[in-house]
Amino acid sequence: MADEANGSALEKTLRALLLVNLEPLKQKQQIAILDQAGFGRTEIAEVVGSTPNAVGVRLAEIKKDKRKNQKK
Repeated sequence: MADEANGSALEKTLRALLLVNLEPLKQKQQIAILDQAGFGRTEIAEVVGSTPNAVGVRLAEIKKDKRKNQKK
C-alpha cells in the first residue's frame, strides 16, 4: 500500500512538472513533445486537456508537416 501511495504521489508530481514546462507551448507542440516522449494518445489527451481522437488528428497533422518539410 505504501509503495502504491508513493507511486501515485510521484506520478502527480511528475505530471505537475510536465504541465508547468509545457504550458507556454501551443497544444500542437505539446502533443509532439509528449508523443516523442512515448506517451500514448489517451495519456497525451489527459495532459493537454483534449480527447484521444483530437490528439490523433494533431499527430497526423504533425507527421504530414514533417513529410512536407523533408521534401523541401
